[in-house]
Amino acid sequence: MQQHRTLILRGNRFLGSALVERGLLSTGDLEKANGKFMDAIQSSDLKRASILSSLLFDLKTLDESALLEFLVEEEKLGLVDLNYSELDSLRPMGIEADLCWATSTIPFDRIGDFQMVATCYYLSQPVVKHWEELFDSNIIWYATSTLSLTRALERIEEIHEAEDAAAEND
Repeated sequence: MQQHRTLILRGNRFLGSALVERGLLSTGDLEKANGKFMDAIQSSDLKRASILSSLLFDLKTLDESALLEFLVEEEKLGLVDLNYSELDSLRPMGIEADLCWATSTIPFDRIGDFQMVATCYYLSQPVVKHWEELFDSNIIWYATSTLSLTRALERIEEIHEAEDAAAEND
């Protein structure tokens, strides 16, 4: 996770600015969230270092349903609940769960030449750019809730643990 520190910092900074620019958040609320975010970064709890989580759950100054509606209506993203998706190991793609936690983004399906990617951070240009460069293919972006993404990543970590246990038994 430590290697993703710069992406976490840039991704969160850009997300906060984008939320203010689009009128979804006030500058004052962003400043408060930045303080909580920096506390999380300094405590090295990078898995929980998210300006979005601070805004939604700690400060309660952002309405997630309004954000999701904005992403669907204005950004023309699909909406996915990952609780209903069959998830597989990320390892065959060469992707670490830490990267997904750091960017609040997860690849969840592939159809032909199209990679399906769910994110809570679509408004963060560094996050989108990182994933587009990583896949270097056609991406179909989906918005998802933070709860859906968190549960999906926890399920993927369980898949990875099962893979590790199976490898130890071989």
